[in-house]
Amino acid sequence: MDNINKSQPESNGRVSFDPGWNDPPTLTYDAQQPTPNKHRLNKRVAFPLSNNGDNLPPAPMKLPPMLSPLSPPILLPPVQKTIYGSKEENIQVDSEKTLNNVKETLLDILNNSTELGTKVESIRKKICAMEDMWANGKINVQVQLKMQELTQALKDDNPSKADEIHKALMVDHVSIVGTWMPGVKQLIYHCIARTELLAIDKE
Repeated sequence: MDNINKSQPESNGRVSFDPGWNDPPTLTYDAQQPTPNKHRLNKRVAFPLSNNGDNLPPAPMKLPPMLSPLSPPILLPPVQKTIYGSKEENIQVDSEKTLNNVKETLLDILNNSTELGTKVESIRKKICAMEDMWANGKINVQVQLKMQELTQALKDDNPSKADEIHKALMVDHVSIVGTWMPGVKQLIYHCIARTELLAIDKE
């Protein structure tokens, strides 16, 4: 132990002897050297105070879907137009003569229907309203022909057929016949009632 020469530490902090294998390394410390800058991983990032969305990334643009050049075009079926009553419109009708026949038939039935009582005058006004519209060109050819068929069915004592024609006119041409057809309807129902009474008397 006495033979081991220990030298005094030098001025720079180093020892003159060789350190052993398990001796800690000798550190040199200089108070004048600045502490190296190290990134702090626990540093907080300031939250933006403005709400105007300037710092937000722009929203992705939505582009329309691209059509494949190989896809065939979509073809819609052609629209078919159905024209109702084209045959009747092509028929030449003597409007004045047809009006006179229709009006005379309805007035004849009305004059021979004393059972209607006070309804006679109301029905007569409806027939006059039909005549005015007819004369002023407000009744088309289809309605004129149907009214001719209706009055002919009443002449032939077939009020049921006349009722069917009256219902069809109310469905298809209510804007034309709606104001005066109720008077014709009362005549038709009166004829139906008369036909049923005659059938009962024959039995």
